[in-house]
Amino acid sequence: MRAQRSSSATLAVVGLAFLALMSTSAHTVRAGETLRGIAAANGTTVAALASANHLTDADLILVGQQLTIPSSTGGGSGSSTYKVRSGDTLGLIAARHGTSVSALVQLNQLSNPNLVRIGQVLTVPGGSGGSSVKAPARGATSHVVRAGETLGGIASRYGIKTSQIAAANGITGDRIYIGQQLRLVPEAGTVPTVASSYAVREGDTLSRIARRFGTTVRALQDANGIRDIDLVRIGRTLKIPAGGTGGGGTVRCPVQGGANLMNDWGFPRSGGRFHEGNDLFARRGTPAVATVSGNVVQTTGKIGGHQVKLFGDDGVGYYYTHLDGFGANGRVSAGTVIGYVGSTGNAAGGPPHLHFEIHPGAGAAVNPYPRISAVC
Repeated sequence: MRAQRSSSATLAVVGLAFLALMSTSAHTVRAGETLRGIAAANGTTVAALASANHLTDADLILVGQQLTIPSSTGGGSGSSTYKVRSGDTLGLIAARHGTSVSALVQLNQLSNPNLVRIGQVLTVPGGSGGSSVKAPARGATSHVVRAGETLGGIASRYGIKTSQIAAANGITGDRIYIGQQLRLVPEAGTVPTVASSYAVREGDTLSRIARRFGTTVRALQDANGIRDIDLVRIGRTLKIPAGGTGGGGTVRCPVQGGANLMNDWGFPRSGGRFHEGNDLFARRGTPAVATVSGNVVQTTGKIGGHQVKLFGDDGVGYYYTHLDGFGANGRVSAGTVIGYVGSTGNAAGGPPHLHFEIHPGAGAAVNPYPRISAVC
């Protein structure tokens, strides 16, 4: 899919998202927002916001009004702690605990929301009700962003949490774009993440945990000495084989040496299509490598140009498009060169980049950003 922004524009977008995240002590009401949506976006409650701002009518807020976000946002007696693991980002941690990035930034007094250290202990807002998925109002499954809308306002409109939309679309900040299509519920298969351990929560099954992390039930059993797959205890910490069964746990960035990554998932494209991947910008001819071990199939098409489909040993399909040329074919190991960054197909004339998709179980695409931002 043709890239719509240069790498310099990508840096500008990241900068704007960073500034938006840092404005956490106060909030200026924008068109379409509700107190409920603002509360959800900041990991607090309507009652706490109303009390902190002396509001007598929770349904009456004005565009441009300055609201104070309670300093104790989500940090009351119901708060808990979380130790950062390999592959974690603040967005993933927020989605996992049903809160928001801005709430974590404020509660932990983080100066840089893009920088968390392995082993760092974060305070997580309590009373979030976990990361269970709620059905949106009117049976909706997606929403196309219109002028003036915010993430909190959209969540409020459909009666769901901001964190649910963020998790379903791989959003790590508050910034959304006009014309962008947002999923309101995650796809059946979620993006596999690079992880080392996981605490079992209510409603979990071993097969659900395996799908979530792109591994298999057998691999989880072997890693944790589990005999009865129907018996997993809430609160038990499981070892997660990183990268599933692919390459002995090896997971690689799909572009050798890294790239300028743009989370342009859901952006509008010609013909009423929407972008179903992320673009990684790099110099023409930069090697594209297998992110996990698996089998490579090479194809060529009018839209994607030279394309590679990597069917990973972890049960996930990885699609590489707009390649200048092909590398290894057939059976490959993680890190093997399978193509070269280019601008073929409908990306001709634009900056060279790799369009990268993730398809859990070879099904519908999910936003690859949480996965590749952890390894690139």
